[in-house]
Amino acid sequence: MIRLNCFLEISDSSLTKKAVETAVELVELSLHDKGCITYEAFGSLTSDNHIQIVETWKDDESLKAHSESEHFRRLVPELEKCGTLTLERFDF
Repeated sequence: MIRLNCFLEISDSSLTKKAVETAVELVELSLHDKGCITYEAFGSLTSDNHIQIVETWKDDESLKAHSESEHFRRLVPELEKCGTLTLERFDF
């Protein structure tokens, strides 16, 4: 399995609503992708400009298909417009 921790640091508070709405849409659509085990978004309790998306995938094939999906290709660039995305990957 593969766990991804995606961190978004929102660059301007005026973009927070757009970032949250985009993250929620990405979660809702990605949960239906084949091989998706979990896909969740969280807001920080200590900083109002951070969102974390936690994903668990069955295998690399599932993750690759997800990254090529219409919703991923449309929504991730929108998140990138809101701030800086960083990624951690764990294989287990």
